[in-house]
Amino acid sequence: MVNPLNSLIQELKKYLKKKRGMPKLNGRDVMLISYPRSGNTWVRFLLANILKPEGVEIDFHNVHLYVPELKRNNDIIRTLEPPRVIKSHALYKAEFPRVIYLVRDGRDVYASYYHYRLNQLDPGTTFGEFLRREDHFPSRWKDHVESWINADLPEEDLLIVRYEDLLEDPRSELRKMVDFVGLRASDEKINRAIENARFDKMKEIDQTKGRKYNLTGTKNFVRKGKAGSWRDEFTEEDIRVFKELEGDTLILLGYEQDLNW
Repeated sequence: MVNPLNSLIQELKKYLKKKRGMPKLNGRDVMLISYPRSGNTWVRFLLANILKPEGVEIDFHNVHLYVPELKRNNDIIRTLEPPRVIKSHALYKAEFPRVIYLVRDGRDVYASYYHYRLNQLDPGTTFGEFLRREDHFPSRWKDHVESWINADLPEEDLLIVRYEDLLEDPRSELRKMVDFVGLRASDEKINRAIENARFDKMKEIDQTKGRKYNLTGTKNFVRKGKAGSWRDEFTEEDIRVFKELEGDTLILLGYEQDLNW
Protein backbone atom coordinates (compact mmCIF):
# COMPACT_ATOMS: atom_id res chain seq x y z
CA MET A 1 0.00 0.00 0.00
CA VAL A 2 1.35 3.42 -0.99
CA ASN A 3 1.92 5.72 1.95
CA PRO A 4 0.07 9.01 1.15
CA LEU A 5 2.58 10.97 3.24
CA ASN A 6 5.54 9.59 1.27
CA SER A 7 3.80 10.47 -2.00
CA LEU A 8 3.17 13.98 -0.76
CA ILE A 9 6.83 14.36 0.26
CA GLN A 10 8.00 13.16 -3.16
CA GLU A 11 5.71 15.61 -4.93
CA LEU A 12 6.93 18.40 -2.68
CA LYS A 13 10.55 17.52 -3.48
CA LYS A 14 9.78 17.62 -7.22
CA TYR A 15 8.11 21.00 -6.83
CA LEU A 16 11.01 22.47 -4.86
CA LYS A 17 13.55 21.09 -7.33
CA LYS A 18 11.65 22.69 -10.21
CA LYS A 19 11.37 25.96 -8.32
CA ARG A 20 15.13 26.01 -7.70
CA GLY A 21 15.85 25.54 -11.40
CA MET A 22 17.26 28.19 -13.69
CA PRO A 23 15.87 31.63 -12.80
CA LYS A 24 13.65 33.28 -15.38
CA LEU A 25 15.73 35.76 -17.37
CA ASN A 26 14.37 39.03 -18.70
CA GLY A 27 15.41 41.53 -21.34
CA ARG A 28 17.31 43.70 -18.86
CA ASP A 29 19.54 40.87 -17.60
CA VAL A 30 23.14 40.85 -18.75
CA MET A 31 25.15 37.64 -18.76
CA LEU A 32 28.87 38.01 -18.06
CA ILE A 33 30.35 35.17 -20.11
CA SER A 34 33.91 34.02 -20.68
CA TYR A 35 36.02 30.95 -21.06
CA PRO A 36 37.67 30.12 -17.69
CA ARG A 37 40.81 32.12 -16.84
CA SER A 38 39.89 34.95 -19.21
CA GLY A 39 39.44 37.67 -16.59
CA ASN A 40 35.87 36.93 -15.57
CA THR A 41 36.66 37.25 -11.86
CA TRP A 42 38.33 40.63 -12.36
CA VAL A 43 35.35 41.97 -14.33
CA ARG A 44 33.03 40.50 -11.73
CA PHE A 45 34.86 42.49 -9.03
CA LEU A 46 34.80 45.65 -11.16
CA LEU A 47 31.05 45.46 -11.75
CA ALA A 48 30.32 44.41 -8.16
CA ASN A 49 32.12 47.55 -7.03
CA ILE A 50 29.71 49.55 -9.20
CA LEU A 51 26.63 47.67 -7.98
CA LYS A 52 27.42 47.51 -4.25
CA PRO A 53 26.08 49.95 -1.64
CA GLU A 54 28.45 52.52 -0.16
CA GLY A 55 30.61 51.15 2.65
CA VAL A 56 30.72 47.55 1.40
CA GLU A 57 34.12 46.07 0.54
CA ILE A 58 33.94 43.46 -2.20
CA ASP A 59 35.85 40.23 -1.59
CA PHE A 60 35.58 36.56 -2.54
CA HIS A 61 32.98 35.98 0.18
CA ASN A 62 30.43 38.51 -1.04
CA VAL A 63 31.03 39.19 -4.74
CA HIS A 64 28.32 36.63 -5.59
CA LEU A 65 25.74 38.81 -3.82
CA TYR A 66 26.11 41.47 -6.51
CA VAL A 67 27.25 39.48 -9.54
CA PRO A 68 25.92 35.97 -8.87
CA GLU A 69 26.83 32.88 -10.85
CA LEU A 70 24.18 31.00 -12.77
CA LYS A 71 23.27 27.65 -11.17
CA ARG A 72 25.51 28.18 -8.13
CA ASN A 73 23.66 31.31 -6.93
CA ASN A 74 20.20 30.87 -8.43
CA ASP A 75 18.42 31.79 -5.20
CA ILE A 76 20.36 35.06 -5.01
CA ILE A 77 19.63 35.86 -8.66
CA ARG A 78 15.91 35.71 -7.94
CA THR A 79 16.20 38.33 -5.19
CA LEU A 80 18.03 40.95 -7.27
CA GLU A 81 16.39 43.92 -8.92
CA PRO A 82 17.07 44.63 -12.60
CA PRO A 83 19.37 45.16 -14.26
CA ARG A 84 21.03 41.96 -13.05
CA VAL A 85 24.55 40.92 -14.08
CA ILE A 86 24.95 37.13 -13.98
CA LYS A 87 28.20 35.23 -14.42
CA SER A 88 28.50 32.05 -16.47
CA HIS A 89 31.08 30.05 -18.44
CA ALA A 90 28.40 28.56 -20.70
CA LEU A 91 28.75 28.12 -24.42
CA TYR A 92 26.20 29.96 -26.54
CA LYS A 93 22.66 29.69 -25.25
CA ALA A 94 19.81 31.30 -27.17
CA GLU A 95 17.92 32.00 -23.93
CA PHE A 96 20.60 34.44 -22.71
CA PRO A 97 19.10 37.85 -23.59
CA ARG A 98 22.10 40.21 -23.46
CA VAL A 99 25.75 39.26 -23.11
CA ILE A 100 29.10 40.77 -22.22
CA TYR A 101 31.58 38.32 -23.70
CA LEU A 102 35.08 38.61 -22.29
CA VAL A 103 37.76 37.16 -24.54
CA ARG A 104 41.48 36.64 -23.90
CA ASP A 105 44.40 35.37 -25.96
CA GLY A 106 43.89 31.59 -25.94
CA ARG A 107 47.59 30.95 -25.37
CA ASP A 108 47.50 32.92 -22.11
CA VAL A 109 44.22 31.25 -21.21
CA TYR A 110 45.68 27.73 -21.43
CA ALA A 111 48.83 28.75 -19.54
CA SER A 112 46.73 30.17 -16.70
CA TYR A 113 44.24 27.29 -16.79
CA TYR A 114 47.07 24.77 -16.48
CA HIS A 115 48.37 26.31 -13.26
CA TYR A 116 44.85 26.76 -11.92
CA ARG A 117 44.07 23.06 -12.38
CA LEU A 118 47.51 21.71 -11.57
CA ASN A 119 46.46 20.16 -8.25
CA GLN A 120 43.65 18.31 -10.02
CA LEU A 121 45.85 16.80 -12.70
CA ASP A 122 47.76 13.55 -12.48
CA PRO A 123 51.16 14.14 -10.87
CA GLY A 124 53.78 15.02 -13.45
CA THR A 125 51.29 16.24 -16.07
CA THR A 126 53.17 18.64 -18.32
CA PHE A 127 51.73 21.77 -19.88
CA GLY A 128 52.02 20.16 -23.30
CA GLU A 129 49.95 17.19 -22.18
CA PHE A 130 47.35 19.53 -20.68
CA LEU A 131 47.20 21.60 -23.86
CA ARG A 132 46.38 18.53 -25.96
CA ARG A 133 43.52 17.33 -23.77
CA GLU A 134 40.03 17.34 -25.24
CA ASP A 135 38.13 17.28 -21.94
CA HIS A 136 38.61 20.91 -20.88
CA PHE A 137 35.66 22.50 -19.10
CA PRO A 138 33.39 23.65 -20.65
CA SER A 139 35.02 22.89 -24.02
CA ARG A 140 38.18 23.76 -25.89
CA TRP A 141 38.86 27.51 -26.00
CA LYS A 142 38.22 27.72 -29.75
CA ASP A 143 34.76 26.15 -29.51
CA HIS A 144 33.71 28.43 -26.67
CA VAL A 145 34.91 31.63 -28.32
CA GLU A 146 33.42 30.85 -31.71
CA SER A 147 30.08 29.86 -30.19
CA TRP A 148 29.72 33.43 -28.92
CA ILE A 149 31.39 35.60 -31.54
CA ASN A 150 29.28 33.81 -34.18
CA ALA A 151 26.18 33.91 -31.98
CA ASP A 152 22.81 34.81 -33.43
CA LEU A 153 22.47 37.90 -31.26
CA PRO A 154 21.64 41.46 -32.36
CA GLU A 155 24.71 43.70 -32.29
CA GLU A 156 23.20 45.82 -29.52
CA ASP A 157 22.80 42.74 -27.30
CA LEU A 158 26.40 41.49 -27.48
CA LEU A 159 29.37 43.44 -26.14
CA ILE A 160 32.74 41.80 -26.78
CA VAL A 161 35.49 42.97 -24.42
CA ARG A 162 39.10 41.97 -24.90
CA TYR A 163 40.95 41.24 -21.67
CA GLU A 164 44.06 42.90 -23.08
CA ASP A 165 42.13 46.12 -23.82
CA LEU A 166 40.85 46.06 -20.25
CA LEU A 167 44.41 45.80 -18.97
CA GLU A 168 45.51 48.72 -21.15
CA ASP A 169 42.56 51.05 -20.59
CA PRO A 170 40.34 49.85 -17.74
CA ARG A 171 38.39 53.10 -17.49
CA SER A 172 37.16 53.08 -21.08
CA GLU A 173 36.36 49.36 -21.06
CA LEU A 174 34.56 49.48 -17.71
CA ARG A 175 32.58 52.50 -18.89
CA LYS A 176 31.47 50.51 -21.96
CA MET A 177 30.29 47.66 -19.74
CA VAL A 178 28.52 49.95 -17.27
CA ASP A 179 26.67 51.71 -20.09
CA PHE A 180 25.82 48.38 -21.74
CA VAL A 181 24.29 47.06 -18.50
CA GLY A 182 22.34 50.30 -18.07
CA LEU A 183 23.92 51.40 -14.80
CA ARG A 184 24.55 54.95 -13.69
CA ALA A 185 28.09 55.58 -12.51
CA SER A 186 30.09 58.79 -12.25
CA ASP A 187 33.70 58.93 -13.40
CA GLU A 188 34.64 59.01 -9.72
CA LYS A 189 32.75 55.76 -9.10
CA ILE A 190 34.39 54.14 -12.13
CA ASN A 191 37.83 55.17 -10.86
CA ARG A 192 37.04 53.89 -7.37
CA ALA A 193 35.87 50.53 -8.73
CA ILE A 194 39.11 50.16 -10.69
CA GLU A 195 41.16 51.08 -7.63
CA ASN A 196 39.27 48.56 -5.47
CA ALA A 197 39.82 45.81 -8.06
CA ARG A 198 43.50 46.47 -8.77
CA PHE A 199 45.36 43.23 -9.44
CA ASP A 200 47.66 43.58 -6.43
CA LYS A 201 44.70 44.39 -4.21
CA MET A 202 42.71 41.42 -5.51
CA LYS A 203 45.71 39.19 -4.90
CA GLU A 204 45.89 40.44 -1.33
CA ILE A 205 42.15 39.85 -0.87
CA ASP A 206 42.58 36.35 -2.32
CA GLN A 207 45.32 35.57 0.19
CA THR A 208 43.61 37.09 3.23
CA LYS A 209 39.92 36.65 2.41
CA GLY A 210 40.01 33.85 -0.14
CA ARG A 211 37.22 32.06 -1.87
CA LYS A 212 34.39 30.68 0.16
CA TYR A 213 34.88 27.41 -1.68
CA ASN A 214 37.89 25.94 -3.42
CA LEU A 215 36.82 23.39 -5.96
CA THR A 216 40.24 22.94 -7.53
CA GLY A 217 42.50 22.79 -4.50
CA THR A 218 44.57 25.66 -5.87
CA LYS A 219 46.30 27.77 -3.26
CA ASN A 220 45.29 31.10 -4.78
CA PHE A 221 42.69 32.02 -7.38
CA VAL A 222 44.47 35.18 -8.56
CA ARG A 223 47.72 34.41 -10.38
CA LYS A 224 49.66 36.70 -12.79
CA GLY A 225 46.98 38.41 -14.84
CA LYS A 226 49.41 39.79 -17.41
CA ALA A 227 49.31 39.47 -21.18
CA GLY A 228 51.90 37.36 -22.99
CA SER A 229 52.73 34.96 -20.14
CA TRP A 230 52.16 32.03 -22.52
CA ARG A 231 55.75 32.47 -23.71
CA ASP A 232 56.92 31.10 -20.34
CA GLU A 233 55.05 27.83 -20.94
CA PHE A 234 54.93 26.98 -24.65
CA THR A 235 57.62 24.86 -26.25
CA GLU A 236 58.07 24.90 -30.02
CA GLU A 237 56.02 21.72 -30.20
CA ASP A 238 53.25 23.29 -28.08
CA ILE A 239 53.19 26.25 -30.48
CA ARG A 240 52.82 23.88 -33.42
CA VAL A 241 49.94 22.03 -31.73
CA PHE A 242 48.13 25.22 -30.79
CA LYS A 243 48.45 26.57 -34.34
CA GLU A 244 47.03 23.34 -35.71
CA LEU A 245 44.12 23.13 -33.28
CA GLU A 246 43.17 26.75 -32.60
CA GLY A 247 45.44 29.07 -34.53
CA ASP A 248 42.67 30.21 -36.88
CA THR A 249 40.64 31.51 -33.94
CA LEU A 250 43.63 33.52 -32.74
CA ILE A 251 43.74 35.20 -36.15
CA LEU A 252 39.97 35.70 -36.21
CA LEU A 253 40.22 37.66 -32.96
CA GLY A 254 43.14 39.74 -34.19
CA TYR A 255 45.77 38.40 -31.80
CA GLU A 256 47.90 37.37 -34.77
CA GLN A 257 47.78 38.27 -38.47
CA ASP A 258 48.74 34.79 -39.63
CA LEU A 259 50.28 31.56 -38.36
CA ASN A 260 53.85 32.83 -38.63
CA TRP A 261 54.45 33.57 -34.97
